[in-house]
Amino acid sequence: MSAGRFALLIATGHYENRELSRLRSPARDAEGLAGVLRDPAIGGFTVKPVVDRPHHEVARAIEHFFLDRARDDLLLLHISSHGVKNDDGELYFAAADTDRRLLASTAVSAEFLRTQMQRCRARSVVLLLDCCYSGAFLPGAKGDTAVHLRDELAGHGRAVLTATNRTEYAWEGERLDELDPEPSRFTGAVIKGLRSGEADRNGDGLISTQDLYEYVYDELRAAGVRQRPQLWAQVERQLVIARSVTAPRQHPLPGIPAQPESPAPSVPPPAPSVPPPVPEEPGPANGLARLLVLAKLLGELPSLADVQTRMRFAVVLGEQLGRTVDLRGVRLQEDAAMLARSAQTAEGGEDALLQVIELYEGGAAADRIRQRLQRASGEAGGAVGGGAGAMRLLLDLTDALCALPSVQDPQGRQNVASLLAEVLGRTVDVRGMRLREDVVAIVRAALKAPGGEHALVDVIRVLDGEQQAAELERRLQTAP
Repeated sequence: MSAGRFALLIATGHYENRELSRLRSPARDAEGLAGVLRDPAIGGFTVKPVVDRPHHEVARAIEHFFLDRARDDLLLLHISSHGVKNDDGELYFAAADTDRRLLASTAVSAEFLRTQMQRCRARSVVLLLDCCYSGAFLPGAKGDTAVHLRDELAGHGRAVLTATNRTEYAWEGERLDELDPEPSRFTGAVIKGLRSGEADRNGDGLISTQDLYEYVYDELRAAGVRQRPQLWAQVERQLVIARSVTAPRQHPLPGIPAQPESPAPSVPPPAPSVPPPVPEEPGPANGLARLLVLAKLLGELPSLADVQTRMRFAVVLGEQLGRTVDLRGVRLQEDAAMLARSAQTAEGGEDALLQVIELYEGGAAADRIRQRLQRASGEAGGAVGGGAGAMRLLLDLTDALCALPSVQDPQGRQNVASLLAEVLGRTVDVRGMRLREDVVAIVRAALKAPGGEHALVDVIRVLDGEQQAAELERRLQTAP
């Protein structure tokens, strides 16, 4: 069976419950997005819109959409509606008949959506969410006001692109005329980027999820809207949403034929030229050459491939440098360059950067980068980090915890974080994605609280036993 391209557009702007304000843009969003996705020169999708329908029809459409798909199909689901959290912080998508007091029985839960995505055979699923996450308006809501969509909806073979990840309003257009509503800012940018081809950021003729995210992010930022789109992706292959109409050559997309090409005019080939030799490594020991090497190496680190981890990495580096390290979180290489530049412009900054790399990737990765830097600059180097102070303690405790049985799986790390949070009386936030990242968050939370390191030992004593706790205490006693 050949690969197919299918899109389901859920749009809800009219609500029976007066507590849910009417949205002007969802119907227009669905219409505009359907046009560009259906266009064989752009998206080539088979599109089904579901507009202003009750929750049971929305749920049925979602379940049917993910049912009986081929492994190589590309599925795109767009939801434009109110997003609501219940008192336990669980996310729901509002339908036309949703009652905010009865979310479990009148709305579509993120849990239901996740289950359908997990059961689907298709390897490639793109989820676009244009919702205002109104958890802050629920009196007595537990936990923070963020919607942890990566934990709830992300996963292997999926890309999730959202208008916002917090309680910011997902802005609609500026017009107030309900007879001629503008699209929402988020979906409007998606439509514009696909229709114009401007979302083809690298000019390769194809618009991937990463291309689309970077374009939408820049569009909303330029518009001055106080919402920051988010992207999470864990896929086997690049997810191509559309062709670029501005590309000189049209690329084939899975499930639809390539557009025919015009015959190229007969032009004599240019005279051959000999390109200058390209060195394998920047040789001169100057700041730019070293910056190029360091930015490239940072861009190859697994921990920095994820936007949220890059942000946490920047926070820890900023603490070591004594200054803020500001990342946009849009492009990996841009963020890697900013991290490298921040380290280079601070006294002892490269040593601090290598320590943070050791923290998130381990000593072997830090040593490898240090050696590459030495080869690039011709300098002799010492050991990473200097081995003293609070950073050394953070490194030692992180290494020790990473070996414990209690943290080897995401649920175990959540248990450690929850128990530690109860003892400290403050939130310990772990994402459950990577072992070292979660352990760093746990150890940092402990070290930031008065007596927190002893609380951490007690938690380990409960979950891993006396022997492991004693080893942790020994490390604390021998810390500089």
